[in-house]
Amino acid sequence: MDFGFSADQEQLKAQVRRFLDSECPMDRVRQVMAAKESHDRGLWSKIAELGWPALTVPESFGGLGMRWEDLVVIAEEMGRSLFPSPFLASAVAARAIALMGSEGQKSRWLPLLASGDLIATLAILEDSDDLSAAGIGLVAESDGEHVVLSGSKMFIPHAQAAGLLLVAAREHGGISLFAVPADAAGVTVTPLRLIDQSQRAARVTLAAVVVESSDRIGEPGAVWSDLAAVLDAGTVVLAAEMVGAADAALRLAAEYAKVRKQFGHPIGRFQGVKHRLAEILVDIESSRSLVYFASWAVDHQEDPRGAVSMAKAYASQALDRAGEEGIQIHGAIGFTWECDAQLYYKRGRYCRNLAGSPEYHHERLLSVQGI
Repeated sequence: MDFGFSADQEQLKAQVRRFLDSECPMDRVRQVMAAKESHDRGLWSKIAELGWPALTVPESFGGLGMRWEDLVVIAEEMGRSLFPSPFLASAVAARAIALMGSEGQKSRWLPLLASGDLIATLAILEDSDDLSAAGIGLVAESDGEHVVLSGSKMFIPHAQAAGLLLVAAREHGGISLFAVPADAAGVTVTPLRLIDQSQRAARVTLAAVVVESSDRIGEPGAVWSDLAAVLDAGTVVLAAEMVGAADAALRLAAEYAKVRKQFGHPIGRFQGVKHRLAEILVDIESSRSLVYFASWAVDHQEDPRGAVSMAKAYASQALDRAGEEGIQIHGAIGFTWECDAQLYYKRGRYCRNLAGSPEYHHERLLSVQGI
């Protein structure tokens, strides 16, 4: 494999960067954070016009048929800008339908997802905070033509904006996946207040929600292996977003170190500051390489779990460190609401445990390696 971007990927990266710099500077991010709406519909319409939601959707269903590596290019730039959008959550849901859905289900939902007319999200995690199949307790009871879903899901990304929820449920002793309209009778979406206010997540409660058997994606009770592969793909784009955020936090701290003076000199000249910045840079570059490899592994390796876990663990640690050290370098002003450094710190705190903490992924990596 080639760790460098192709000419098309470099062009995509430049396009995304221009768009985010123009349409979503930090002032716009702060406006979205303060708004009560589920997402910025104007920004969503613009990225839909650019074709981003169609990026990895198969061409036969209205998409561009590009690779997961190409989505990582966008994710990293979005992380750099703390872009507040359901884009990545919907892209992961689209991958689940493309991988696990029937031809009819793909024809029904993928064109809408590709055009941006529909936003979807995966509803997996529950109160147990267990990322394995054992953590899914929401019950699906079938009577033939219909299925009744009862239970709740936690920290569902951008559920407030979604028109379609892909809900994992326990059925026939295994795990099934159901496509549930967000406005179905019995569905309650309760927004959660997060430490990172640029992100959105919700608790989703399903009180005897009735869906058609045709809304079941994949075989009854037998989709966990495919679903776990989709979650790994989602973890990779999350890690890419974190690398971008860490890089932006480092650049913000470095620029401040050039202009903030102490004892008559810019603080960036002091070893205690220079060493911190250099160590953060090493962390970020190491994480970036792991993320790029993991994005390749998702599409080309039979078992990418080890690569995914390494990427998420190191990206979590890199962003955590970049956010914390960024505030330290800024000094007291770094804690204030007006300073952007605290926004990157909060993104790191939120994402550290999202899709598994570094400790979880270290243990998972050892398990994959048989240790």
